Amino acid sequence: MFSLPFYEYDTAYPGYRGTLDYSIFDNLDILIIELNTLNNQASSQKIINYAKDKNIKIYKTFLIKFPIYPLNWSGYGESKQDYLNWNGLDNIDYKEKFKKCLESVRKSNMESDLSIEITNFIANNFNKQLLFTYSFHPTNKLLYQLWKYILQNLSINIENNEYIFTNELIICWYNPFTTKMIKDLDIQFRDVIIDDEFYIDRYNKFKSTF
Repeated sequence: MFSLPFYEYDTAYPGYRGTLDYSIFDNLDILIIELNTLNNQASSQKIINYAKDKNIKIYKTFLIKFPIYPLNWSGYGESKQDYLNWNGLDNIDYKEKFKKCLESVRKSNMESDLSIEITNFIANNFNKQLLFTYSFHPTNKLLYQLWKYILQNLSINIENNEYIFTNELIICWYNPFTTKMIKDLDIQFRDVIIDDEFYIDRYNKFKSTF
């Protein structure tokens, strides 16, 4: 019936929309909701509690966040910690960073209703195909896996159908990879964007603002 970006109801978001009217959930049979940590009316837990009282079937997903790049962005802007913790591109241990990102995804996955196979898919395919355009925007390849597990829960099978996507469905910008990231993580797919200078130039330009 509708799609509701929770961050638009976060008071910290520049495009804050005001108070969320819970009555929009009243006529739903099923609510597919991404877990969040907000403590205002857009809190996923508060919405879930409301939906339970209305006997709405609830399916919990989670934000697949993978901040493995030297500098990461979100809808709220750039990460201040990335600038404060900057230690040069050559000193980043991407194997360790990948491990931490995967552990965080796995923890969030286990708190949701999504199959743990979504985390396993990232673990097994990150170096074989592009899964993220940046830290939390999945490419079509990862989106398909997400939809597959959501729809399986609704007893809908999409694996026997062929889907051809000519364009990425979600894209704002691309985080390029770095030379060391390619080496550390044994990136095997072609057409990967590698641009060390992008991060160096951006850090030098904006470091004093963080």
